[in-house]
Amino acid sequence: MTGVQTCALPIYVAANKAYDVEALVALWTDDVVNMPPASAPVVGKKANRELLEAAAPQAKLLDIDYTQQWQEIQILGDYAYEWGILRSAVKPKTAGEGEPLKAEFRVMRILKRQTDNSWKVYRSIWNSAPPPDLPKALGLPSGPVILPPQTKRP
Repeated sequence: MTGVQTCALPIYVAANKAYDVEALVALWTDDVVNMPPASAPVVGKKANRELLEAAAPQAKLLDIDYTQQWQEIQILGDYAYEWGILRSAVKPKTAGEGEPLKAEFRVMRILKRQTDNSWKVYRSIWNSAPPPDLPKALGLPSGPVILPPQTKRP
């Protein structure tokens, strides 16, 4: 299973911390699909690269801390899936000692084995995770909250 962990290894973390567009793009298949929260799917390596490049000028002004905590990695032939938690903390490089803006995401990725036996990200979906104490602060149960479907109005 160690071969499939390429996306969980330091190169992925280092590429995110450095906001290294080329290193990140190299980890994707040509037909990658990323599904960010509250946004349309981003289909193909070219469209995903353009999205990263558009944000690069702002990202270069930030100190980025980034970690991955994978809960499961399973191989199914030439595909594998992994799910876990990604955490980031960012602050302007000029901010000095200020508190970073922290974010946590739940992520599921499908990896695809390449002809050279390496693994690349084929599909990825993630959502923002509320702070662990938010449900309690709102008087909600600590587990997932399942809301009934909305009914259509005439």
